[in-house]
Amino acid sequence: MKTLQGYFIRETFRPFVITTIVLGALAMLTQSLAALDMIVDDQASFIAYLKITLLALPQLIAIILPFALFIAVAYAVQRLHTDNEFLVAFAGGMTKWAVITPVMRIATLAVLANLAINTWAQPVAYKVMREIVYDVRSDLAASIIRPGEFISPALNLTIFAREVNNGVLSDVMIHDGRDRNNPLTYFAQSGFFIDTGPYPALSLTNATRQGIGTDGTLEILEFSSTSFEMRGVIAPQGALLYKRSDRYLGELFHPDPANYWDRQNANSLLAEGHFRLSATLYNLTFALMALAALLGGDYNRMGYGPRLMIAGGLALMLRLVGYSIESVAVETPIVNLAQYALPVFVAVLFLWMTLSEARLGRPAGRLVAT
Repeated sequence: MKTLQGYFIRETFRPFVITTIVLGALAMLTQSLAALDMIVDDQASFIAYLKITLLALPQLIAIILPFALFIAVAYAVQRLHTDNEFLVAFAGGMTKWAVITPVMRIATLAVLANLAINTWAQPVAYKVMREIVYDVRSDLAASIIRPGEFISPALNLTIFAREVNNGVLSDVMIHDGRDRNNPLTYFAQSGFFIDTGPYPALSLTNATRQGIGTDGTLEILEFSSTSFEMRGVIAPQGALLYKRSDRYLGELFHPDPANYWDRQNANSLLAEGHFRLSATLYNLTFALMALAALLGGDYNRMGYGPRLMIAGGLALMLRLVGYSIESVAVETPIVNLAQYALPVFVAVLFLWMTLSEARLGRPAGRLVAT
């Protein structure tokens, strides 16, 4: 029996790994396309773009893992069932539970893997990703300045820099005509962005400012160092804020009472924490749904396509309902119990459907071939 169960495990585990890799690659492709705006809008480097894409992988894997398991179980059990290998197992004296135990073991491993991702890998990756995104969007020289081009970040304001190297601008020209009565033009050997309170500023070195005096003559002032404030041009970046997806479980269940954002979003953080834990249960639920679709009815030599389509649709609907429950739990914390109750109830229901004497394991003479 152990040898046969080991065979069932191998036949299920291989497609599970392959399906996870394929779905993960598709999810990463989608994520990479979504992150292209970092290059287009914020002038992020390709390395930063690649890091952001890869760091999103743990959460993507956590999302697709139950679906990959459903597909793998459906594929493996369908093949074993249609090849009459399960009938041979029953004829050899294996119980119904012994037949599905290999799938349950793989589902349990998937639950543990998903739990490790949700509680450790995702927050670690997302904290790093959030810091990279913050740094990219804080790099004003890269996000605003185009080397060798005249840029107008605001009406009647033009900025030019011949080169941008590691945030340092070379041969800078700024024409500020926003005050029509006092237009100013700055020339500087170099410059770089600095923080001067809520708004950033451009610090200029070896600079010259030209303007028209009250008597209509040209006024020229020279500075070894001066600054040009970007008020009304660049919105303040603000402090780095870790979102719900970036927090560890301890941070979700025990928000910092000294942090204003944490206090205002305590229910949201709590819902996220329960979601991280309850989401792992869907691996077991989806595996049982696939088993029930294939082993929970009469034997069908022609295949089980319609049953699997119905089960797949129910699995997708179940997951969407789970997301909806999390949203409701943000406003009503008691609903967090439903985040666990839903996958557990459905798992028990489909386990009963799979093991029920009325549906599975009938004596060979009573199997119906349709």
